[in-house]
Amino acid sequence: MHAPVHRCLAIAVAATTTAAGLVGWLAPVALAPAPGPDGALVRLCAAVGAIAAAWLWLVTAVVLVEALAGGDRRARGVPAPVRRALLAACGVAVVAGLAAPAGATTGRQDPPQTAASVVAAAIAGLPLPDRPHGPAHPRRHPVVTVHDGESLWSIADEHLGAGDRWPEIYALNRSVVGADPDLIRPAQRLRLPVTTQENR
Repeated sequence: MHAPVHRCLAIAVAATTTAAGLVGWLAPVALAPAPGPDGALVRLCAAVGAIAAAWLWLVTAVVLVEALAGGDRRARGVPAPVRRALLAACGVAVVAGLAAPAGATTGRQDPPQTAASVVAAAIAGLPLPDRPHGPAHPRRHPVVTVHDGESLWSIADEHLGAGDRWPEIYALNRSVVGADPDLIRPAQRLRLPVTTQENR
């Protein structure tokens, strides 16, 4: 894949300007006489910085030539992260999704997925723990089967003695019921909270 020439030229100009500025600033410091160990350390750091700037400019030039040529030949000595960053800047980076095979469309548009919907779909139907750490021998919850026309309120009223205790049933069965507590379906099996009478 050939890189766009204008992007490669823009990167070449930016790299050349930056490298020339750094070398022009660091080279006089590296070549200037400086007495004492502190001065020698400053000269050494300036020399290393100037060499690094020149090396980075050379690497950029090599990768830009490769990107313009569009071939598979890669020059040695170019670190992979630097090569990837430069190719991405040139517009040659390959997106992983483009390499995947295209799937057949169903003809209808699904709503956009969010992180919450992906997680909800992944854990749908999985039993969720009642608590992080339970007793060594947890009590079994009574189970009821939903009949036509029932709601969490009516089930709580019948089995727990108070309809306003429906959130307790929903908390135990959220993985079965789903995100909307008003949508329960016949034949669903729901666990009930362990009542105080059953605890005794």
